[in-house]
Amino acid sequence: MPKVSVIIPTYNRASLLKEAIQSVLDQTYTDYEIIVVDDGSNDNTDEVVSKLNQSSGKVRYYYQVNSGRSAARNYGISLAKGEYVAFLDADDKFLPDKLYTEMRALEDNPDYGMAYSYSIAVDENGGRLRGGSRLPRTKLSGRIYPEMLFFKGTTITTPTVMVRTRVLSEVGGFDETMHICEDLDMWRRIARRYKVLQIEEHLSVVRYRNNEQPPLMKYVQARTGYYQKAIAEDPGLGRGIQSRLFFEMYFGYGLAALLNRDIRSGLRLLKQSASVSPFLFPFESSRYLCHSAISKLSRFLDRGF
Repeated sequence: MPKVSVIIPTYNRASLLKEAIQSVLDQTYTDYEIIVVDDGSNDNTDEVVSKLNQSSGKVRYYYQVNSGRSAARNYGISLAKGEYVAFLDADDKFLPDKLYTEMRALEDNPDYGMAYSYSIAVDENGGRLRGGSRLPRTKLSGRIYPEMLFFKGTTITTPTVMVRTRVLSEVGGFDETMHICEDLDMWRRIARRYKVLQIEEHLSVVRYRNNEQPPLMKYVQARTGYYQKAIAEDPGLGRGIQSRLFFEMYFGYGLAALLNRDIRSGLRLLKQSASVSPFLFPFESSRYLCHSAISKLSRFLDRGF
């Protein structure tokens, strides 16, 4: 039985899937299996997987009618034989020590249900995004719930995660009704029951495609649903936490909209943040302006003027 099961959902990603699978085959740790769940592709995904399996014998291929990435991941989880499960999307990659480092960390910390690490962000062509490999400002390890719910604390990306298989059995699969934030919802459910270990190393490469990113307001809608689900499932999230969650979300996305020159959406979201928590709004606004001024001054000084 393999120690680690790596689950890769894919949909029409044959051109990138080979690189993702190869990043697992190149791991320094070798006691693993690769489960590729083809979510209804109509390209040559099956051929790509077959060729890679001929040389390694570690890749298992399964096809399902197109049902979404959550359904594909859940199918993979049901097939997993390993004690641990790691997730990898077809256009992302693991760095060579990813599996060993996270498996060893969980072995050394038996009371932790999940581990996650940092990632390097790249664009669709594989070039590093500016600031994409910096360490997150927020260090969340141990009992990270409910802190991990907050907008600023969300540093957990799917390819950076390794979970004990028994923990996934306890909390249930990915919510197949959610198409954005379904990963955050899974980590939330795990963190409510278990300690989560943060590994301060870059162990994955995550690709961001601008032409496939949903509109900002879709993210607002999805995160609103995510918070509503969290509140419904946890009566312990009092009004104070709830208002902070929604304030921070509206404020953060409002600033993002303004930076993207979507003035109407930005002002509307900032107005919503002020209505949710009129006391926090002036404080956060002042802090943001101060931080922005300091950042601009630092860049000015770096240029030698």
